[in-house]
Amino acid sequence: MEQFTSATSQTRTTQIRLPAPIARFLMLVIIAVTAIISLIILIPLLIIALVLGLIFILYIKVKSLFTKAHKPNGPLDGRHNVKVISRDE
Repeated sequence: MEQFTSATSQTRTTQIRLPAPIARFLMLVIIAVTAIISLIILIPLLIIALVLGLIFILYIKVKSLFTKAHKPNGPLDGRHNVKVISRDE
């Protein structure tokens, strides 16, 4: 790097040099390959997480449906001609 000094000032300034075209191209290729590999790994993980999330939500809804059905006065209560009075009413 070239350094320039001023006769009136003792501060040194350096000239900023841009990387060579080959180095810029290699940096671009490395960044692109890294991005592509990250996306190849990240997209399937996001899809798997989405599917597992949907399965979990469906499980909770089905479980809630069966729990409500077996509660007193529910359709699967099993008792006939019986009305259960909740104390909190």
